[in-house]
Formats: sequence, C-alpha cells, structure tokens
Amino acid sequence: MPVPDAFLQGLRERADKHGFLLVVDEVQTGFGRTGTFWGHEPSGIRPDIVITAKGLASGFPLSAIAAPAAIMQRAWPGSQGGTYGGNAVSCAAALATLDVIQEENLVENAARQGERLQQGLVKIAEAHPGIGDVRGRGLMRANEFVKEDGSPDGAAAQRAQQAAAQNGLLLLTCGPAGNVVRFIPALVVNGEQIDTALELWAASVEESV
Repeated sequence: MPVPDAFLQGLRERADKHGFLLVVDEVQTGFGRTGTFWGHEPSGIRPDIVITAKGLASGFPLSAIAAPAAIMQRAWPGSQGGTYGGNAVSCAAALATLDVIQEENLVENAARQGERLQQGLVKIAEAHPGIGDVRGRGLMRANEFVKEDGSPDGAAAQRAQQAAAQNGLLLLTCGPAGNVVRFIPALVVNGEQIDTALELWAASVEESV
C-alpha cells in the first residue's frame, strides 16, 4: 500500500514542531524500486534518518543508515554496527550496484516499465471483478483479491499465485489477509518481459478465479 504523500508531509511537519527525528524505512523501496531513487521522494520531504538494505548490494548482505553528520556524531562509537554492516565485499558490490543503476538509467526504467505493468494489470483486473484493486508505484505493484461483498479473498489470491507459478511466473502473496499478489520485477526488466509476465498472469487468473 503506497504511503500517501500527505501522510509523510504531516509526519515531517509534526517532527519539526515537536523536535523528534523522522526515520524513513527504504529497505524495500529504495534504489529505484518505486520509479524514483527513494520511495519518499514524491512527497518532497527530507527525512532525518534513512535506513536501507536489500537492493543496496545486489544480493550481498549489507544494510546502511544514512543521516547528517550532526546526528551520527551523537551516537557512541560502534553503536551503529550490525550483522550486515561493514562487509568489505558487500560494500564493493554496493558501489558497483549504484554505478550500474546510474549508468543504465534503471530508476527511469523502473518508472517506465512500472507504468506499463500497471496498465496491463488494470486491464486484466477490469475483466475479473475478483481483483478489487491494482496499486503501487514503479516496479512495486499489487493485485488485491476480494469477494463479492468486498471482503478479502485470500483463497483466490493463493490460487492465482499458485497457477502463476505453474505457468512459470513467480509471485508472492502478502497482506494481513493474504489476499494480495505482488509483482516486483528486477530493475533491469524490459518491455518484452513485462508483456510476457502480463500474458502469464492473465492466463493464471483466468484459470483460477
């Protein structure tokens, strides 16, 4: 569920008013996944601290904390260490990953291919009332399955996800009721691959719903 920009803006306003730090979790959304480099960018806010991992090092174990020096200097030495911090090989992988994201314009690609994916998913949903919503940003997209009364339909989502796996399309279910099927393709995905995924998804939904 994409966080509303106004919500983040409201948090920033309250943080400034009451003197607390605004921490943004970009573990999944960072590094172009949402069609902007950081997921919070569309809101226009500037967080005090950003935490990130996952896409940072292309699969190598690494996490990171980013904050202004004035904030980082207030912590005692070694207090920001962790299981995934300080690995030299992972750090090199992260630097190489950032170079590739920039050189291959992968943030822009995520925005472009994400819109292509969204349009295709909406078209499929229009033919299947059991998909009550298609939402997301960039290459993070979700299909929410619902029953006729609008309540969550986790069983339908599970059937569609399993049918997709049988057809060669690997997806994940999520959500409190397990009724959401997520599309999170790689940042390097191209239009042909998006179209193939949409064809497989359309067939899978047809078979299962």
